Amino acid sequence: MYGLKDRSTAHFACGLRQLRGMAVEGYGFPSSRSLACVKTTTLGTLRWELEMSERDPAPTPSSGLAEPPPYAPIGVLGNTPNQSRGLFDFKEYQLAIVEFDDQGRCYSRQQMKEVADWVSSRMDRDVIIVVFVHGWKHNARSDDQNLADFQKVLTETVQLERAEQAKHGNAPRPVLGVFVGWRGLSLYDRFDVLANLTFWDRQGAGRRVAVGSVRELFGRFRHYRNHRVDEKGAPLLVIVGHSFGGMIVYSALAQSLIEAASTTRPEISTRFADLVLLVNPAFEAARYLPIYDLLRERSPPEDANQPPVFVCATATNDWATGIAFPIGNAYCLLTESRRGREERQAMINTMGHLDWLTTHDLTTTDNAPGYKRTARSPGPPQPYWVVSAAPTVINGHDEIFKPPFLAFVADLVFAHVSQSIRRKELT
Repeated sequence: MYGLKDRSTAHFACGLRQLRGMAVEGYGFPSSRSLACVKTTTLGTLRWELEMSERDPAPTPSSGLAEPPPYAPIGVLGNTPNQSRGLFDFKEYQLAIVEFDDQGRCYSRQQMKEVADWVSSRMDRDVIIVVFVHGWKHNARSDDQNLADFQKVLTETVQLERAEQAKHGNAPRPVLGVFVGWRGLSLYDRFDVLANLTFWDRQGAGRRVAVGSVRELFGRFRHYRNHRVDEKGAPLLVIVGHSFGGMIVYSALAQSLIEAASTTRPEISTRFADLVLLVNPAFEAARYLPIYDLLRERSPPEDANQPPVFVCATATNDWATGIAFPIGNAYCLLTESRRGREERQAMINTMGHLDWLTTHDLTTTDNAPGYKRTARSPGPPQPYWVVSAAPTVINGHDEIFKPPFLAFVADLVFAHVSQSIRRKELT
């Protein structure tokens, strides 16, 4: 996670840059608002901020992203949007940001419209769409570390797409990255104390977001993808959710995931996305049990090379979902009935921390590609994976953008790329 110490550091440094910029550009003395922001910091905090800012520079906004105001040492973030626009041109790729309030509505319909118009204007061509829904203690501020890391993933996606298409003599597909923002951070302080106390409140907000206008956004991408597939095209739609963002994604797509697993055909094909990826998702494993029951009744696909359509990856040392989540949800054992040991465990634990749900282990290796995936059962796997990741792959709850895990994700995504290219060549 982009810790609140780092967050405070980054935004104070950002404030200093703003003050310097005003002097350089001839604006004279800083405004009273800017001075007031600086005055709120004690001398001791100021010294700490200046020392840290030199060691950990903040991401800087570009291509029209809104300049974020500095964080105070302690505060409340309002139920307001962080961006005034929805679409940003980074030349190599397009970045979309769509934000939702605590009741699940769009802060700005203009953000949704800009994304919808961009997709609608490309119904006759193939596009790669990568969606990321952030989790607890994050938002869509321009300097949020999740946003910065997501943009690095988009840059790598562009490079991998160019290399893959060059093998087949094809032009690379345009890449659209969609960052779904919501109020994952509401209270903050330098030491993360207040933010940690918002677990239940932000869990409730995430659940409301999951049944709100984010479903419209996912629906628009699904309509585009299915239109292109029906036209024998080769689009690619990947939806990723982290932490409570994983809960949002799963809640919004659960019906489609269950319907796909209920097919009588040997191969599971989906109409909602090519790949759904959850990283350290924070929701009860009981929500996954309908799929678990279905998969135990069906034979694995005949094609052992079918890429997975659903992957849940959880770090073994994720204290937030491994310890805090069960404690925070233990009350349900007093209010809800259950049948047997498995249901009881699934009611209070996330799916990545239950051995009987886990299908694969993910560790690091010195050899390329830097990770090793080991199936827990012999034979061809079902295309629904529950992966237990070593700390060297995903460290804790928030260090999800480590190179071994990114290599794992890249291989997943481009297994779908290769499949879509082969499918198109056969038509």
